[in-house]
Amino acid sequence: MSNGTTDAPAATQTGSPGKGLLIGSWVARLVAAGIFAMGAIPKFTGNAGMLVDALADYGGKTAVLGIGVGEAIAIVLLLIPRTALFGGALGVLLMLGAVGSHVVGPVGMEGDAGAMFPLAVVALLASGATVGFELKRRKG
Repeated sequence: MSNGTTDAPAATQTGSPGKGLLIGSWVARLVAAGIFAMGAIPKFTGNAGMLVDALADYGGKTAVLGIGVGEAIAIVLLLIPRTALFGGALGVLLMLGAVGSHVVGPVGMEGDAGAMFPLAVVALLASGATVGFELKRRKG
């Protein structure tokens, strides 16, 4: 006999794990894209003179413009949900180069370059987190 209850499982109050992954992915993507935008704009407007000088032996202005193009592509890829994984991967590659050029390369840690180093580390971490979130979301 039925006492008015159902055999359906009780709903949980915690929400789905997919939603947490989605929110984490968006936060990481927006942080990375914001930092890339802060770095790309001076490269396109010609206000990256110190970086052009530091990379003179590696192509100077052309190298800086190429890095800016890479950052702009990463921004677009990060903001499109289907391509976020690729944007995160590109961001990791770009920021490994940035961190390396600060630590052992020609850019160094003096002046504005030293101030940009922590942002490069945060962008590296955010890009890596994006890759992790996106891979986990795609697994199911």
